[in-house]
Amino acid sequence: MRIGRFGWVVFCALVVTLGCRAPAPDWSGTWKLNSSKSSYRGPIFSISISPDGEYRWDEGSSNFTFRCDGKYRPMRNNRTQACVKTSATALDLTRKENGAKTSADHWELLAGGRVLTSIVTAFRPSGPVVTDQAIASRISGSDGFVGQWRDTSYLQRHDEMTLRLDSRVLHIGYASGGEYVDAPLDGADAAVHGPYVLGSVTYSIKPTEQRRFLILTKRNGKVLTQGSLELSKDGKTIIDTWWNPSQPTKKGMLVYDKQ
Repeated sequence: MRIGRFGWVVFCALVVTLGCRAPAPDWSGTWKLNSSKSSYRGPIFSISISPDGEYRWDEGSSNFTFRCDGKYRPMRNNRTQACVKTSATALDLTRKENGAKTSADHWELLAGGRVLTSIVTAFRPSGPVVTDQAIASRISGSDGFVGQWRDTSYLQRHDEMTLRLDSRVLHIGYASGGEYVDAPLDGADAAVHGPYVLGSVTYSIKPTEQRRFLILTKRNGKVLTQGSLELSKDGKTIIDTWWNPSQPTKKGMLVYDKQ
């Protein structure tokens, strides 16, 4: 789409093990999540607080801490974060990068503390301000924000997937969550962009056959998950599967139908 014949020759050299077969042309398009056929129900995270008042948000593969004293404190990658607790059931987190405001996150407990909402506003150097809402249901705990939670909005942010494939790049986008990646097909790491991306997240993608791509996800250079995108023979369904390398038998799966 953006490269000529010479680029196609280079691509063939990169995937010589495939016999220079072109990836199936019916990858490109819009794909809708089929929840009834999917096994994944949303990520689980926990919130705890130390005796001296430091909060800790943890999803297993990543975490961050903060104190609700209104002071900006350092995070990774030249980022800082401040928290202000406005009531027993609400707090506001603000992040900056290199001194510029990048996001504002309002947490609020609803339904007697059984539901946690997060309204995130992302400020970009160029383009419109993006606001979205995440909703989590309580799994355990009963004391304010502290407890274990399931993010039920993850599936909402990934309910529609857009793919564009040319001879050297696979674009994956989720419009509802403002998330996208343009990953080269030679396995090089490509940055994942979006207001909900924590830390430096990358995808590396390699085609193994016409209807399957292998995906390696990293956060801050560390392997997070392995997985694959697989296109059905009739070109009507894509199965997105992933797993932790240390637990290969525990797999998440999302099934998408072509629109």
